[in-house]
This record gives sequence, structure tokens and C-alpha cells, in this order.
Amino acid sequence: MPVPFISKQHKLNDIKLLGNWNKLKKNSNILYKLKNRLAVDAVTSAYQLDKQNVYFYNKKDETKKYRKSEMVIFGMKQYHKEPPLHSRVEKIVNMLTFKTSKVNSNIDVCFDMNMKPKIDNLKTFFELKQYRSKSGKLTDTFYINSTYDSMIEKITIYNKALKNNLDGVLWRIEAKILIPNIKCLQLPLSEFKNIVSIAKGKYD
Repeated sequence: MPVPFISKQHKLNDIKLLGNWNKLKKNSNILYKLKNRLAVDAVTSAYQLDKQNVYFYNKKDETKKYRKSEMVIFGMKQYHKEPPLHSRVEKIVNMLTFKTSKVNSNIDVCFDMNMKPKIDNLKTFFELKQYRSKSGKLTDTFYINSTYDSMIEKITIYNKALKNNLDGVLWRIEAKILIPNIKCLQLPLSEFKNIVSIAKGKYD
């Protein structure tokens, strides 16, 4: 899931030409999820492209001049429906990174497992935050916001089968990895593999 920051003066007009962008309502689930991934006051408005899992949202910055937006693409690997068109995703990424090195990006690297992760093992090494729904109920989703790796911003652990109404047992461990330059994908996969091993109970 590439998530580049967009300099609105230079890129946003091109982005809007990709298709129909529909503004999300303030009470929409997607907008709630975006705000949960970030600081609550960072998201000011959000838009969805042609009913696909492709979004951009306007965000506050330190100058409070609202000059930046962020592109978010969900679901490149899904079990219950088709992912966003790869050709469209490639076009978006190329458009955002063309002739610039100023685009900050990140990508989600996922590991799926047919058993529930050993949450207590992970708590031994990391501080876990359990996600609450809008009603305040605790869910089967956990966050590790401090991973001790400068390129891994966050780990999310959740019940994939429950989320997508799938048969059987399927859990996902998802790492949000920062990419200073999208052409240099030097991912800290070794640290992510260690976290997966802890979740599986296979560690020294």
C-alpha cells in the first residue's frame, strides 16, 4: 500500500483527473479508519476514487496552511474481492514520483497465518494497544506503535477472517514501513520476520 504525501500545488490537479473522486461523509467507516491510523485532528476531509480502495485526504501540517494531502491505497492482496487495478496503482505511483525525490512514501508488508498470534508473547517485547470500535468495544485488532526500528512505523495485528467474513481462521500481521525513496525499497524485513516469529511462538 504506497502512501505518498502530495504537494497540493504540484500534484493534486493531475490526481483529480484519474476519475471520479467522491467526498467521504464525516460518519463514514473509511474516514474513521483513516483517523484511527493517524492523529485524530490530522484528517480534514477525504475522497474516494470510483468506489475503489483508493483515497486521498487533506491534512493539517505544522504551518496550518493545508498544503498537503496524502494518497492511501488499500487491499492490494484480498481474499473476498478484487483489489484495485494494478495498472491504475502503477499510474498513480509514477505520477506522484515523476521528476521528484520529495515524495515521502510507505508500504504495508503483510504476513497471514492460520492461527491466532500469541498476543502475550508480543506484550513481552512491545507495548500493544487494543483497538476500540466506535461504540467503545474492544476488538480483535492490536497496534504496536513503537517497534524499535526507525523504518517500521507501526505493526497492526487483526482477525482477517472476521474483518472480511471469511471461513476458517486467518490472522494478519501488517507492518507499515517507511520508504524515504520509493525507488530504493530497502525494507527492514529481518526485523519484521522476528516479530512474526514472536507472534508464532518460535523465538529464542
